[in-house]
Amino acid sequence: MTIREMEKLSGMSRANIRYYEAEGLLCPSRDANGYRNYSEEDLKTLQRIRLLRKLHLGLEEIRAVSRGEKKLSLVLARHISQLRKEEEDDSRCLALCRRLWTEQADYASLDAAAELERLKEPQAPGGTETGETSLPRVTAPWRRYFARCLDWALYGLIWELFLSAGLHINVGALSFGLFLADWLARIVLLLLLEPLFLISLGATPGKLIFGLRVAGKCGTRISWREARLRTRLVLRWGCGFYIPVYVLVRQWRAYKACENEERQEWEDESLLRLKDTRTAVRAAVYTAAAVCCAAASFFVWQVGALPVNRGVLSAAEFCENYNRLQDYYGISRPVNVPDTPLYNYISFPMTLDEEGRWQFPAGRYQEFAENFSALPELQFEGDRENITGVRFSLSYRDEDVTVTPYGDFMALASLAFIGAQEDYCLFSDPPLKLWYQIRERASGYGDFAVMTAGVLVECRVDYSGYDRAEGGAMLSPAFGQTPFYELEFSIRKMN
Repeated sequence: MTIREMEKLSGMSRANIRYYEAEGLLCPSRDANGYRNYSEEDLKTLQRIRLLRKLHLGLEEIRAVSRGEKKLSLVLARHISQLRKEEEDDSRCLALCRRLWTEQADYASLDAAAELERLKEPQAPGGTETGETSLPRVTAPWRRYFARCLDWALYGLIWELFLSAGLHINVGALSFGLFLADWLARIVLLLLLEPLFLISLGATPGKLIFGLRVAGKCGTRISWREARLRTRLVLRWGCGFYIPVYVLVRQWRAYKACENEERQEWEDESLLRLKDTRTAVRAAVYTAAAVCCAAASFFVWQVGALPVNRGVLSAAEFCENYNRLQDYYGISRPVNVPDTPLYNYISFPMTLDEEGRWQFPAGRYQEFAENFSALPELQFEGDRENITGVRFSLSYRDEDVTVTPYGDFMALASLAFIGAQEDYCLFSDPPLKLWYQIRERASGYGDFAVMTAGVLVECRVDYSGYDRAEGGAMLSPAFGQTPFYELEFSIRKMN
């Protein structure tokens, strides 16, 4: 066979084949034209040479064995003895490397003379096997648990920011669909971001705070493959995919394994290091980080309540702001219907058109709201392309009309206008604060005024001949009296 065929069958390069020929280990025949002609026996000889070289046997020993000058078994016996000696040396070096790495040794302060003496010391019985490459295992179950909690909260914060700032979805609204989407999104973010944290920082944000570091199985920087594998295994075996109840089972088992210093499923190809210093400082930093994360979650939630139209508002933009906020807060009943269990089941769309007029299914509205005071008729102040205020008024005298406080409308209209102002600050007056402040004051059926971001929200109420019903959720005409009710509500810029 030709040398090209020998390359393919033996797995050796042409240069290596000719080298062994030059060393007299291979003697192919030649054809009449002078080309080498390799036999099946030549192929077997090459394969034997390749195997013995893989075992680190020297060329002279291979030559002696091939010529029958030495027995292979005797050569292997001496080679085993040499390998064992090298193994002991490697074991000492490996143990010293582990210790220096764990102690965070510094080049400038390294006591080389003392370490060289230690290398000369005989290996202790029962020492580390050469094949064992793991460093001292870190347990620290509580540090690992709280670090994981902070990381999980961080992934949730990123997802909530997308929902709130990007899609204007109320992340505080409890629903099964939102819960399921939140769970899936956090899982995806964990699988995407955690390996990136591990290969770039050597730890996740939570682990960094607690002085925990993740490395490859030999103490080197963790690779992308190792980071991905660790993340998947932690998610499955350590956290149970964060499935409710099951996550507690998996975390309890991981905690007990840490207590017993058992190897976790995700520790086969990665190592955890612990820089156990300044524990009190780390606990304080973690507490501060947890508080900041909770505060950030609250303000991320509030970002979703910011109006989509900001700055100079036209009447149409104000109405769009109102409609979006009404949907954001889940107000699905007419704003002149009281907020009571009897009416909260009502759900049909009521929105403002570009002129500020109410749009609703006529038949259904009459069915539920015909006995209550009228829907607010909005009046815009200033130019309709640059409104400076919004107001509405009601007046009833000696009419059999049940009056509601209009708290939802007042709060939504105020947020739609105030949140659009350039002077508005989310942190000093978050939407939730204004929402509850205005709704609660409106429910008292009294005068009130709220001033923020250069905008005055003002309500003046005067009534007599009414009794409060449904715990104050509405005013009903009192028997034998002449009912009187007047309301003036306005939102206007003060500069």
